[in-house]
Amino acid sequence: MALRKIKRGLQFWGALSTLLVVTTFHGPLVWSNPFMGSASSPPVTPVQSGGPTPAPILQGQLELRSRLAEYFSAWENGASPSLFFIIIGVAFLYGILHAFGPGHRKTVVFAIYLSRRSPWWEPIVMSLALAGLHGGTAIALILVFNGVAGAISASTDVVATYMEGFAYIALIGVAFFLLVRSIVDLVRGRSHEDSNLSLGALILTGIYPCPGAILILVLTLSLDIMSLGIVAVLAMSLGMAIPIALFAYLGWFGREGLLHRLKNNEPMIRKVGAIVEIVGFSILLLFSIYIALPFINDLPVLRSKLSSALFFRSVWI
Repeated sequence: MALRKIKRGLQFWGALSTLLVVTTFHGPLVWSNPFMGSASSPPVTPVQSGGPTPAPILQGQLELRSRLAEYFSAWENGASPSLFFIIIGVAFLYGILHAFGPGHRKTVVFAIYLSRRSPWWEPIVMSLALAGLHGGTAIALILVFNGVAGAISASTDVVATYMEGFAYIALIGVAFFLLVRSIVDLVRGRSHEDSNLSLGALILTGIYPCPGAILILVLTLSLDIMSLGIVAVLAMSLGMAIPIALFAYLGWFGREGLLHRLKNNEPMIRKVGAIVEIVGFSILLLFSIYIALPFINDLPVLRSKLSSALFFRSVWI
């Protein structure tokens, strides 16, 4: 039974990842290709960041980023090998501060672990996986665009915009389905033990490149020390996992603490558990819609349809 659940979960995650890749790379068949298109390709508004970065966090990021630039230059000029460990440490701290800023799926992991029954170790494992995907996707894109003519930063920015936007569109669909299912479960007095869908959604949202990691990689690429940049991004990803895990455990402890108080009342546990799921998935759905709305509204295919509708309306009215 356990093996069957694991297999089913892996199949689902693979299907979701494939859906994102196919949508991202073949969606341009409907509108201008965001990867290979010309400069005249219509721009798309990125998803919302979730709010401004607090001043102390922003200042700390800028300071650490400036230090990294200095250390990378010193490394290129043949500085002491001990500088390697300083670079790794600064990149790790930069990752922590970077993830405490807006974005990085903190609200997503909070909502999912508020809704999902899981073992104590799962939030930290998923946070590491999410941060690893975030940095790993940046590494993969830089390696892909390294041999492509044109500005690497501009190319990766376009790819990142589309990947993150489509990931949130998929998350909206998953959150809506999970919310409806939880409501039906509450009405019918039943519960779902299999929550692979929410984990698949969580993994899906991590498959987009981290802007901070791209900055590091572009800088090290220009200095011809790309391998050091990759190691620094891996250290940065490890640092990013810490704030993500804090928010994941905030949701996990909230759910577990509430249900622990009702441990002697099984019927009430089921009812309260279903209500907590509804609250968590409602947060996930509303947050995903809020974040993705600028991207959805600005998709060229939607804009063209809206323009056509307005044109025919002006003709007939």
